[in-house]
Amino acid sequence: MQRLASSRAVAAVLGFAFLALALGLGWKALHGPPPASNTTAQSGDNQVQSDAAVASAQPTADDAELRPQTWAERASMPQAPLALKTASRTPPAAQSVATEPRVEPSPYTRQLVAGLTNLDLSHGPITQEQADQWKKTLQSLTSQGAAAVPAIREFLAQNQEVNLGAVGGAGLLGQTSMRAAFINALGQIGGPEATGALLQTLQSTTLPSEIAQLAQVLDQQAPGEHRQETIAAVNGVLSMASSGQLPAGWDVGPLFKVLQTYGDSATTSALEQLQGPYLYYATMSLAGLPDGQGVPTLVRQAQDASPGSKAAFAYQMLAQVAGQYPDASAALLEQAKANQISEVAWRKIATGLAGDQYQIGEPSVAPGANAGTLPGLKTYYLASGNQNFYSLPLAADPQVVQQRLGLIDQLLAATSNPAAQAALQSARSTLAGATPH
Repeated sequence: MQRLASSRAVAAVLGFAFLALALGLGWKALHGPPPASNTTAQSGDNQVQSDAAVASAQPTADDAELRPQTWAERASMPQAPLALKTASRTPPAAQSVATEPRVEPSPYTRQLVAGLTNLDLSHGPITQEQADQWKKTLQSLTSQGAAAVPAIREFLAQNQEVNLGAVGGAGLLGQTSMRAAFINALGQIGGPEATGALLQTLQSTTLPSEIAQLAQVLDQQAPGEHRQETIAAVNGVLSMASSGQLPAGWDVGPLFKVLQTYGDSATTSALEQLQGPYLYYATMSLAGLPDGQGVPTLVRQAQDASPGSKAAFAYQMLAQVAGQYPDASAALLEQAKANQISEVAWRKIATGLAGDQYQIGEPSVAPGANAGTLPGLKTYYLASGNQNFYSLPLAADPQVVQQRLGLIDQLLAATSNPAAQAALQSARSTLAGATPH
């Protein structure tokens, strides 16, 4: 009873500290300037450029659906909440990780955790002095090794989160969120105790970005060993999202990126079922599966001429990966020779071969850099499924360019369709202009 009372008291203290932090963040959000956008202002021409830019024909409604955001639209997007109580889930018994007897945290490690969660924001943005002290405390906690795990596990079990990226001066902390900081600490600690805490969090959390982080940390510790648990977590949360059980506005894009990294041939059927609510996420993920395992599904979808089919975007993704996988380029040539490709699909193929290359999420940049400064970056948002992705021009790699020029020439020889010829010639000109001289 004494231990139970002590645990409840500590939990209450941590909860109060977290509440104080959340209130401070909320007050700052209400009275401070809005967060800066990650996307810089684009020129007027770029603001309205569609994914059919490499084609000469006028874009149809299908093309217009992927109109990139303007700077104003991007800046007005809702920001991630500053503080939230995350939802949790209970995995099936067959997927539960066997746990060691729970060890009570020491008073010292609890004190360190409380110090990290109780940031003082009463005097404005985080200062360098505050950041240095916070990082020193985090290092002190991590240096405790396995002894720190019970206190970290105790905090993570509370399902509370703070988006540090929304705090003024939070870049000085070097962490994106409070929970992410503790997960990174577990990754640095390593060992069976830390791994057990990571796996338990993976099985209970519903935060998409957290599942992606956990998958990466676990794979760094034991490559390939926890793939099954990772896929089960992704499928569980995507099932909740599809049935409306996640909070409104949560972006599940990170879960699709996890499938791109850890998925296999068995993942393709799940992705195909998810194309209903998440057409672009799921189709891009099929194209991004390791070793081209999603290509056969894309080929089958591209050959589907029925109304409302997924053929147009499937063609674009096949063209985007045609240089990597011979089956993708062979399918394009076969359909061209059979004259089975629509005008809309030809524009999509031209984009995939020579235009903007689509990816889920945000582009990777160097620490401290702004993704919005990347030349040619465009961002896209679809209310359906809250899908967020971006595109960048095809990299001007001479080998890639020559490979794609060769495929375009084969496609030109395989079709006499005027729309196809126009789209392919435009794509060829774009690639030829990208070739270094």
